[in-house]
Amino acid sequence: MFMSIQSRRIPAALGLIALAVVGLALAVATNGASAAAGPGETSEWSKQRTSERLVVRGDDTVKDVPCEGGLCIELDGTFRGTLGSGAYAGALQLKVAETFSNGEEGVCAPMKGSIVLGTGSPDRLVLALAGDSCQDGNGDPSTTSFTGLAQFVVKHGTGAYEKARGFGLASFSEDATDQERMTLIGRISR
Repeated sequence: MFMSIQSRRIPAALGLIALAVVGLALAVATNGASAAAGPGETSEWSKQRTSERLVVRGDDTVKDVPCEGGLCIELDGTFRGTLGSGAYAGALQLKVAETFSNGEEGVCAPMKGSIVLGTGSPDRLVLALAGDSCQDGNGDPSTTSFTGLAQFVVKHGTGAYEKARGFGLASFSEDATDQERMTLIGRISR
C-alpha cells in the first residue's frame, strides 16, 4: 500500500514543480521586459498592438499567363469585409512541374504569390501567400473549376496599414469561366 501511494505522489509533485518553474520563468520574463524599458517607458513586450479579426470576400477575373517554372495567374477584382471595400489585384504562380493527383484523376499544384488589397488607394495591404490549387474533378484543366487553399501573412502596408502585421487562411473558388471568389479569414494588428 505504501508503494502505490508513494508512486502516485511523485508524478503529482513533479507536475507542481514544473508548473512553478514555468510560472517563475514567465514572471522573470515579464519583469525583465519592463525593467529593460527604463522608468516611465514601455517596452516592446508590453506594447501590445490591437489585434482584430480580418474577414475579406472578393470577386475577380482570373487571367492565366505562361511564365517560367509554371503558370502565372493575374487577379483583378473588388473586395468587401472588415477592412471596408475596394479594388484588389493578385499575382500567383502555379508550380506546374510539381503537380500531384487530386484523387479524382485530376491535378493539383503548389501555388505562391501576393495579393494587394486597396489597389489605387493610399491604404494598401500586401499579403504573401502559399498553398495548393486543385482541380475539381477531372478533365481538361483549361475548362474545369479549381479550388485553392493557402496561408497568408501580411508582407507590408501603406497608409492606414503602414505598420500592419497579420496572418490567416485564404480560399479561392474559380469556376470554368475564370470567375473567382476569394475569401480571407485571419487576424491583423496595426
